[in-house]
Amino acid sequence: MQVDMRTEDGILLLEPVGDIDGKTAPDFQQQVLAVMEPRAHVVLNLERVAFMSSAGLRSMLLIYREAQTKNAKVVLAEVNKNIRNSMSATGFLSFFVVYDTVRDGIQSAN
Repeated sequence: MQVDMRTEDGILLLEPVGDIDGKTAPDFQQQVLAVMEPRAHVVLNLERVAFMSSAGLRSMLLIYREAQTKNAKVVLAEVNKNIRNSMSATGFLSFFVVYDTVRDGIQSAN
């Protein structure tokens, strides 16, 4: 799984590319957790993720929990309708603040 990473305005912007499913979720999770620093502000841009399986949702939960232990903040941006509906139906949206644009997610840290 490819996860593009860059820093913008002091915010870590992570952009996974492709589906997050049983095959790719462990690598996605490992890449995100490897760069999550204490008290970091992370914007996870899901614009280029078309599908997220239950394994992907589980990875998102583990990312959320790790962020909590590090007093970090992870927000989501540009989540497509299908993933947003899945996250809503399973209660995962209550763990994350979701922004329509990456810019809004980055500005939320300021």
